Amino acid sequence: MSWTRWPLTIAGRWLVPLLMIVFALAVMSLRYQHQMRQIDQDVSAQESQRLRERLSIEQTRMDEQAGLGNSLLLHRLVGGLALHQGLNQAYLVGPDERVLTSLSRLDIGQPLNAVLSRVGGSSSPLQALAVAPSPSAIVVERLAQQPVFIGLVPLQGKLRLLVQVDMSYPLAARRASEQAELVREGLVLLAAVVILTVLLHLLWFRRAKSLALALTAMGAGNLSVRTGLIGRDELAHIGEAADRMAEQLQAGQDRIRRMSDIINRSPLVVIEWRNAEGWPVRYVSDSVSQWGYQPADLLNGPLQYIDLIHPDDVQQMNDEVTRYFAQGPDEYRQEYRIRKADGGWAWIEDRTSLTRDERGEVDTISGILLDTTVQKEAQLAQREQAEQLRMFYELPFLGMAISSPLDKRWLQVNDRLCEILGYPREELLDMSWAQMTPPGDLERNVALFDELLAGHRSGYQMAKRFVRKDGSMVHTELDVRAVRDRNGRIRQLFATIQDVTERTQAEAALQDYKEMLEQAEALVQLGSWAGDVESQQLTISAQLVRNIGLDPAGRMPSDAEYLARIHPDDRAMVAEDMQCIRNGGEAGDLVFRTDPAHGPMRWLRRTVRRISRETEGRGPRYIGTLLDITEAVAAEARLKRLNQELEERVAERTAQLSQANMELEAFSYTVSHDLKAPLRGIDGYSQLLVEEYGDRLDDEGRRFVERIRKGVQQMSDLIADLLAYSRIERRDMVHEPVALLPLVEQVVDSYHADIEKHGTEVRLAMEPFTLPLDREGMAVVLRNLIGNALKFSRDSASPRIEIGARHETGRRILWVRDNGVGFDLKYHDRIFGIFQRLHRAEEFPGTGVGLALVAKAVQRMGGRVWAESQPGAGATFYLEFLE
Repeated sequence: MSWTRWPLTIAGRWLVPLLMIVFALAVMSLRYQHQMRQIDQDVSAQESQRLRERLSIEQTRMDEQAGLGNSLLLHRLVGGLALHQGLNQAYLVGPDERVLTSLSRLDIGQPLNAVLSRVGGSSSPLQALAVAPSPSAIVVERLAQQPVFIGLVPLQGKLRLLVQVDMSYPLAARRASEQAELVREGLVLLAAVVILTVLLHLLWFRRAKSLALALTAMGAGNLSVRTGLIGRDELAHIGEAADRMAEQLQAGQDRIRRMSDIINRSPLVVIEWRNAEGWPVRYVSDSVSQWGYQPADLLNGPLQYIDLIHPDDVQQMNDEVTRYFAQGPDEYRQEYRIRKADGGWAWIEDRTSLTRDERGEVDTISGILLDTTVQKEAQLAQREQAEQLRMFYELPFLGMAISSPLDKRWLQVNDRLCEILGYPREELLDMSWAQMTPPGDLERNVALFDELLAGHRSGYQMAKRFVRKDGSMVHTELDVRAVRDRNGRIRQLFATIQDVTERTQAEAALQDYKEMLEQAEALVQLGSWAGDVESQQLTISAQLVRNIGLDPAGRMPSDAEYLARIHPDDRAMVAEDMQCIRNGGEAGDLVFRTDPAHGPMRWLRRTVRRISRETEGRGPRYIGTLLDITEAVAAEARLKRLNQELEERVAERTAQLSQANMELEAFSYTVSHDLKAPLRGIDGYSQLLVEEYGDRLDDEGRRFVERIRKGVQQMSDLIADLLAYSRIERRDMVHEPVALLPLVEQVVDSYHADIEKHGTEVRLAMEPFTLPLDREGMAVVLRNLIGNALKFSRDSASPRIEIGARHETGRRILWVRDNGVGFDLKYHDRIFGIFQRLHRAEEFPGTGVGLALVAKAVQRMGGRVWAESQPGAGATFYLEFLE
């Protein structure tokens, strides 16, 4: 028996159910495969779009932080990518192909290839994308046969962001949902087959077949067919019922057809949903085509109604539906957006009715959808326009007002105008603009206003002044426009008032500055110029034109006219320099002469400064001056002659000075030896006179001898101080690093006997440091200052000396302070002169050379000395040296 004929051996009541089961299983299998492929495509598209949008947002944020160099926020942004569902790898890669930041701290600082090899081996999904050239836009790709997306985001500074997203979870969720739906549909189908099989076994197959054929014809829409069954059994009753039903359905079908035609011709979309996940559609009218869909797309196609709703409206819609389902009412309205087939969005008004079962649960949902996109967009545009108008009217830098054409009163003003005029809004609305306009400006304003009222102009602009509330004057730019009604009559005037007081003052100041600059240039004969290589524009001042012997009242001279005024020997040099500047090259300062053929020859110095604008992608600019240095050149020539004469005089004076120095050295030798010898004789003989003949002298004689000895000693000290002063004056100062603290301690120790004798307290308030000084000269200075401090503080109740130092910027200041007799500061300059004394020798012995010696030594070492004192309050002597 042929395998194609074996089904004929099976009874029809068994074969039909069997074939139905096989057919149902085949359809379910094909539908399952189709749905799985569709789910994979939908999830892939959805996840790709979601990843691309997320990467676009992160690109903007990371570019901003990369431009600011904020590595910490870049690390946080990359770490925040872990919140993206399925994103398991993210790497921020620098120009050197090293990972700057990642979801794992172990990857930071590692080469990208090493990290990818460690994570996924040589077949890592990111490996191929990492080695590809950096794109100019975001790249999102799905790996073939894998639920994995990889993305590449180019960033500023040659940075790249690599990510990998696993979409297994959303794919599995969608598949599980669809599988559950298919299982439910399969169970329903199998139940129907079982019921049919039972009926076939219970009833007569021929009559059932006849009935089935009739019903099939009716179900196909042929309601004129009748079953023709007679009898009193169930099949007959069913046949009769089917015939009556066919008659009723035929009548109802006619009514429904007429209603459907009416609905399909209207802009309303009639729709019915089942109360299930995704709002599956049971019925939708043909008028859904206005959004680019066919009814089959929503009834049997892959689209679900929930997928058409705008993402921003889904949550609000679900919340409202949940409330209506739980609390009612069963008729309500909603407004939301749905996606059209072309990708656009349509606003709809949804008038929904709920049908509940006997338990009060919602069974079906029917709705009438009305497209309100035009009205909604008009409403939003009107609202946006109103908001923009409000924002424009309240601009903080522009005064605005509406005034009456009848009495010139303000009808409405903004805050900026109140600020400009200095009036509160309430006061300003009680006034007219004519009251605030000063004479002169008022007449011009009224004339323009009258022309506007007469219809000669639609508006006017003018510069005018207003008198502020405080009496001051404000300069403004006024722009007035007329607002007319349908009949052309002026209803009101709209004005904008801009405060230009500062600009007016600045322009006046600029004009004054320009005039002063021109006068200054003329005074010093200094011309100025500026040139732009990109625009080849050159501007020169009037004085520059005068300097080359032209009239500044004429036009600006050309290059040829300028060069014609240059000395023939200097013309080629100036022309070459001008061409270098026009080509954007480097240029230095020039000195050249004018052509004597056009008047007295003048010497000119041209200076220039090049301003580079490479960062702006533009050519450089030049600014410079042209100075008449004729007198300076003549003065320089005279100076050269004078210098030559001076050098000859200096040579002559040097020879004379050398001779004088030799004579001074000889004089010093004479003072040191010839003058001291008689003093030593007088001192010796007076000593012998006291020792050998003292008992023969009376008291007055001994006093005479004592005065002779004191005079000799004073004369000897004076000669010694003069020699010391002469040596300080003549000797070469050898500057070397000198440790000040040991030197001070050494000088203080040399006065140990005097310190012990008078019980003087000596305090050192200085830290170790060195200065470039002449050690011997500094020792002389310290001996004189410390010796003076000991001498003038010896009569104090508690003699005290302080020696200290402090550091200031680039210099050191030392001081020697005592609590002695002090002096009046009006004698400050006198005490540093030679042989100058403020006290009698009987009170405080000395020659008056010590402080002069200090001043000379400090001056020779490049320092400064001064004193501070009050009579009876001690004195402080300061020394200042550069470090």
